[in-house]
Amino acid sequence: MEKLDELVGGQSSPAQQLASRRPLPWLRKRWDVLAVLLLLLASFPVQWLLPRTLFLTGATVNLIDDSWILDASFKASRGVWFGRDVTFNYGPLFQWLSSAPARWSGLSIGTIYETWYTLPLWVSFLLGYLTLRLLLPEQEPWKRFLLLLLLSVFRAPLEGRGALEIFLFALFLRGWYRVKQASLRPAVLGCGAALSCVAAFLYSADVGVQSVAALLISLAGVAWEGRHESHTVRSFASALLVFAVLSLVLVISLNAIMVRPLDFRFWKTSLTLVSVYRWSLSSSMSKAGKIQLLATSLAGGAIFLLRRAVPEDRAASFAARTGFLLSAFAFAFLGMQAGLVRADDPHIFYATFPMVFLAGTVLFSFRARTVSALAACSILLFGQPTLSFQPSGIRDRYAQLRHPLMECPKGFTAFDRACYPAAIAGMLQTGASYLQQRSGPRDSMVVFPYLTLFGIAAHRNVAGGLMQSLLANGPYLSQVDIAGLERAAAPVGLYLPDGNLSTPIDGVPNFTRSPEVWLWMFRHYRGEQQLVPGVFGLQRDDSRAVRITSQSRSLNAALQSYPVRKRSSVLDLGGIVWPSDGADFVRLRIKVHYNPWWKLRKPARLVLEIDHADGSYERKPFVVEPNVSSEVWFYPWDDAELAPYFDAEETHWRTGSRPAVARLRLLVMPLDWVSVQPDMIEVQSADSVRVGLNP
Repeated sequence: MEKLDELVGGQSSPAQQLASRRPLPWLRKRWDVLAVLLLLLASFPVQWLLPRTLFLTGATVNLIDDSWILDASFKASRGVWFGRDVTFNYGPLFQWLSSAPARWSGLSIGTIYETWYTLPLWVSFLLGYLTLRLLLPEQEPWKRFLLLLLLSVFRAPLEGRGALEIFLFALFLRGWYRVKQASLRPAVLGCGAALSCVAAFLYSADVGVQSVAALLISLAGVAWEGRHESHTVRSFASALLVFAVLSLVLVISLNAIMVRPLDFRFWKTSLTLVSVYRWSLSSSMSKAGKIQLLATSLAGGAIFLLRRAVPEDRAASFAARTGFLLSAFAFAFLGMQAGLVRADDPHIFYATFPMVFLAGTVLFSFRARTVSALAACSILLFGQPTLSFQPSGIRDRYAQLRHPLMECPKGFTAFDRACYPAAIAGMLQTGASYLQQRSGPRDSMVVFPYLTLFGIAAHRNVAGGLMQSLLANGPYLSQVDIAGLERAAAPVGLYLPDGNLSTPIDGVPNFTRSPEVWLWMFRHYRGEQQLVPGVFGLQRDDSRAVRITSQSRSLNAALQSYPVRKRSSVLDLGGIVWPSDGADFVRLRIKVHYNPWWKLRKPARLVLEIDHADGSYERKPFVVEPNVSSEVWFYPWDDAELAPYFDAEETHWRTGSRPAVARLRLLVMPLDWVSVQPDMIEVQSADSVRVGLNP
């Protein structure tokens, strides 16, 4: 750095050379690192200083997300790691970071709540700083200082995925430029890119995919800028070749560490989870989400065009180069795809983070301070403080230094150093006692559908090849989950039918979402007792797998291909013949035909409308993979009534009102303006299924 300063400023006097060796000039050029220190201080977990304090969850508990957050740390403490032992959207690197503070300070539910996001968030601060150093190296430190603070406080996702994706994009972009300038060997870039992309997959499957996209998109931008320089093509090709070869070597090496060198299970399941996400977890977009998504994309595009149109100081700013502007916008726009699919407000907020980050970088690259000020004001006006930086959160966190929370407030009950609403704490205590009494400390447990927080409550590992059964969409992932259940042979478990505690995801009943897993548990476990309303204890009983029978009969529905002519359509399958002795399930085999646009957007909502003989009806949303023949199961009445099927006596299975099914209709309804209308729905079979239990 000193040599560079001498080249720019000319020959310096001995006194100036002596001053340049002192730490002050270095601090003047890099005092923006203080932003990282301030962010670390503001997000420091108070519980580290007062380890006996309790964590207050709040009146509303997100049991779905809390389950995987708590279970991830508990699994790490037991040596059960993502990717090797169980499959999840995140990888072992994220699991280690999120669980390390709780494992170091003494694992408890309260400690995990307080610290699970600490290291991922701190890593995102550091990566944000390094990214700005890569993209705004020529700017004054105060600009990087201010921009990092604003982006981290108002936009940074807790899990650190967005920061890692953007950092890798900036790193690859600078690497391609240096290869183009012949100041970096292509082999070095190829090796670094391979190591980075493999590490990204170990953090999260979607980050891994985005990292490969970042490598190719940044190459396209640099190549377009230097399209008239044919000598660079060979260098770029060499870097990609080294990247491909070393990536293969690293993949095989990781396979050997996890299972066997040629066992690519981790990579196959990771890519499957990424591809399944688009059709299995798509949700509708609110009007506010639509405005935010469109406004961010349009504003981002305008900012990138403005930077290109203004010639002032373009040559002196890295963020004004054509290759950066093209590739950065393309990369940020690609990142917004996640917000199109899972279109609730939090996911849209996270999906727009790359666009906000890179557009903010462009605005702060202008020499005029007024532009930077306007950018700062925009982030302040339209941003939203993340969980760690909400004023009330910071105030309450540091108020605990004077008044530590040692007792739960009224209406809450302490459970493993966390203050839960009394009803939830009681449920956890009852469930944990049941599991501990009927299993050993090293035994596993099963749970359906997704409330794996019972595992840490009972200090038992939750069995299954997937972290949560809600991911078991399609034959492949269902078999991955079932294989894990079979390996564990858990002696005990819990079943939570759809109701107050276990709610359908996006309206899709949990049985219909993962029928193969439910049916496997139905064959291997029998119900013992209802522990609390909505929670049933299960005992392993492999004899059921031999004794359970299944009989299917055709419903005589109209089996044909139904063209979909409108975005909202009703496809009548006609009147059906319901068995006179009754049945338990409806099973359809259908194939929904979409044009290729669904891969850039998302499928429509599909619903089976079931008319009963008494005039009542049920509507059952469901999900199927586009353009693939799929088997879909439905319980044609209230899914809360499925719990009795685990009873040891078949006479107890069928309770409540069960009017015969008279007619079936398929409803096609767009989730929102992004949804793609299917071209045709092919109904290949329609059957009723009755299950029984031989003596």
